[in-house]
Amino acid sequence: MPYRVRWEGRPRTPPFKWGDQGEVVPPHDTWLRELDLKQEGLAALVEADLLKTDPSILERDLDKVKELLMQYAGSMQMIFLYQSSEGASSGDQLGQITLPQFRGVMQAARAITPRFPPEKVDEIFTNVATSEQTLARKVENKSGVSTFDLLDFMIAVVHVAYHRYAAELPTQASYNQLSLKLMTLLRESFSIHTFPELQKKLDKFSPAVTNPAAQLLLKRGRKLVEQTLDTCQLKRVKSSTVKVDLRWLCNHLQRWALLNRDFNLQELAIIAVFAKQTTTDPEHFVLHPQPLEYNYNEFERLLLGMAWHVYVTKKKPEPFEEFLGEMLDSIFKKANVLVEVAKDKADADD
Repeated sequence: MPYRVRWEGRPRTPPFKWGDQGEVVPPHDTWLRELDLKQEGLAALVEADLLKTDPSILERDLDKVKELLMQYAGSMQMIFLYQSSEGASSGDQLGQITLPQFRGVMQAARAITPRFPPEKVDEIFTNVATSEQTLARKVENKSGVSTFDLLDFMIAVVHVAYHRYAAELPTQASYNQLSLKLMTLLRESFSIHTFPELQKKLDKFSPAVTNPAAQLLLKRGRKLVEQTLDTCQLKRVKSSTVKVDLRWLCNHLQRWALLNRDFNLQELAIIAVFAKQTTTDPEHFVLHPQPLEYNYNEFERLLLGMAWHVYVTKKKPEPFEEFLGEMLDSIFKKANVLVEVAKDKADADD
């Protein structure tokens, strides 16, 4: 009989749990905490010589690898989001990365060297994308097999760490744990090269955040900001928390004459990272359950970031709070949450 037996590794639907406030939802990083690294094929990257000396090292090493993945999950998620915009021509392409984009991540981190060429990075991408576990996950999620999601990306980063360490330090590779190799890649490539560049881009928004007049303006216009996001929903459910996917928001940003006019997708991506994180230091980024979904607070920061980007790149002469007010006014009107009163009617009322 079909469907009588679950295939090995298939995730089981957890039972509902209820508390005083209703359904108890598990932490959003449960998928990472419960990730089976053996099932993802990472046990094969633990050196055989180490296992001969101490078989128990496998569990300890993989546990350390998971700890590192959890520690850097927030920064990896934002790098993933930002890199997914590279070369993209449509908002629908955000949230997944291709082989050239993955190679770009490693080039930016300067993980690619004469001993560890880009062809090796491409090979890792292909091997991870076509692994049995990845393909099973893609089928279940109905996602593309030629692109990475965040989990694929993080697994591939571990593979890069293993192979790069072997290429750079061949005489030491067999004596060191996988967790050390991953830590080496994260600290000597990402922390030294990728993170500072990303922080430099995010620090440019600081004057907008610390502008008292701009913050007061946002506070006064908060209701209109919320109503604007409401209009962007595909399906409005009054009782649920309002969140709108950035890929869908791109349609509205084009309608408001912003995207592909005042900024492109790559510039929007860094603004999107700014909107999601309250710190500019990637080392302290938090992991988000849905990095492409924006609530009221994040949408407000997104609008602030867009206004500051346009203000700086267009070299606007007026004070920023004045430009911000004009831009918000234009968006509110185009979203039909702020209706212009006809001059004749206004005069009559006076």
